[in-house]
Amino acid sequence: MTDHILDLADGFTCGTEAQWRALTDKALRGADYDETLVRYTEDGIQCGPLFTDAPKSTRFDKVEIPQLAGRAWHITTEIDHPDIAHANKDLLADLEGGASAIALRIDPSGKRGIAVRDRSDLQRLLSGVMTNLVPLSLVPSTDNFYGAALLAEYFKNNSQLKDIHMSLGYVPHKNVKLLVDLAQWVKAHAPHWKAVSIDARTVHEAGASPAQELAAMLAQAVQTVRNLQNQRFDIDNIFPLMDIHLSSDQDGHMGIVKFRAARLVWAQMAESFGASDTRCTMRVTSSRRMMSKMDPWSNMLRLGGATFGAVCGGADYITTLPFTQPLGLATPFARRSARNQQLLLMEESHLGQVSDPASGSYTHETLTHALAKSAWGIFQEIESRGGWAETRSWFKDQITAAHKTRMTKIGNGETLLVGVNQFTKPDVRKAEILSRPKILPKSGAEINTDDFAGAISQISEGKLLPLKRQENPFKPVRLSEEIERQTS
Repeated sequence: MTDHILDLADGFTCGTEAQWRALTDKALRGADYDETLVRYTEDGIQCGPLFTDAPKSTRFDKVEIPQLAGRAWHITTEIDHPDIAHANKDLLADLEGGASAIALRIDPSGKRGIAVRDRSDLQRLLSGVMTNLVPLSLVPSTDNFYGAALLAEYFKNNSQLKDIHMSLGYVPHKNVKLLVDLAQWVKAHAPHWKAVSIDARTVHEAGASPAQELAAMLAQAVQTVRNLQNQRFDIDNIFPLMDIHLSSDQDGHMGIVKFRAARLVWAQMAESFGASDTRCTMRVTSSRRMMSKMDPWSNMLRLGGATFGAVCGGADYITTLPFTQPLGLATPFARRSARNQQLLLMEESHLGQVSDPASGSYTHETLTHALAKSAWGIFQEIESRGGWAETRSWFKDQITAAHKTRMTKIGNGETLLVGVNQFTKPDVRKAEILSRPKILPKSGAEINTDDFAGAISQISEGKLLPLKRQENPFKPVRLSEEIERQTS
């Protein structure tokens, strides 16, 4: 096949860049080349219009993902309805409709997720789910320490524990003891689970550029590795405990670039620690900040681009959110539409049949290395300022500035958003959502320990997950919110 392709090119001379430029200038008829054709990403990387130098090809070896059953990635459904019975109904319907993995958004108060407080609640939530066949995860949060303890208590004596695959979604914060206790328990009892989530989605949702998002991923990971190394964890026992979480927005091709660059910089970081396995497990969720309330139907276009980028960028688990996500709780129709975004790419477009389809592309390879270089530079700046824990305030200022620039371009029409400042209509058909139920949390004694094994014991005794939640240091934004305010 390779020889045949080469034969087809035989006899054709390769044009030079100067020849291409001469033809381009002729077509432009006096228009300025840079202003007309040259574009830059949010990170100042030139993206075209022409790539002529064959870059170094980047090949990625992916980790073995459990329970794929022949799929190229897991279609992951996020379950977030506050009512446990309704959440269970959504969960089973999504699995029957084509989802293959579950992400649980738990909030004991029911304000931002499923109102799960104890073992009986979790049992009702997972009723009918064959947990030995479906990977489970918690949507990453610094509040997941006790939720992780609940899952650990629920499954620790399961006879099929080795077949149950879990990401506990714990995002480390200042209390290093919580991280160490949780990691030690997982290493001892369920080493095939992911104990720690390196969650860069929060900075994306707060306005970070792609390079800033990847730099935050690296900085969080390095802080986690060092904290565990200080507690005598072996480096090759640390990396298997972690997975990474990134966001995918409507720019599908730059999504491909970002996820390929993520693997590249992750491998560089892991190699610098001396890890023998420099691969990562990558979970990608469609961006919330790109979603519009003005014309929620246009979100389907954005979600299509985001899902395409995640698939072709090589994500292992992909969550496509319902198109009505910024409006409220999704109907069965909205949830079905989200699943079908991935099913179409998997079963009709067959995108999973090619491993790393961007490999060898001059455009994607060049931009992958350029973005990786930019992200690594920001990461080095974070390190020079004392690491992630010491620089979050500075980093918030950096992403605020990036978002301000982005919003200025949206406001003056330089950046166009379908249904927001382009192709708008005054009579958008209303999209249905579900009413948010009133949840009366269970009353009783709450878990009152920062010891992971102790929390498991208290859950066994009937104690409840605490209602108090941590404040997110990175405030989420949406690209259409300013225009929505002006037109409301």
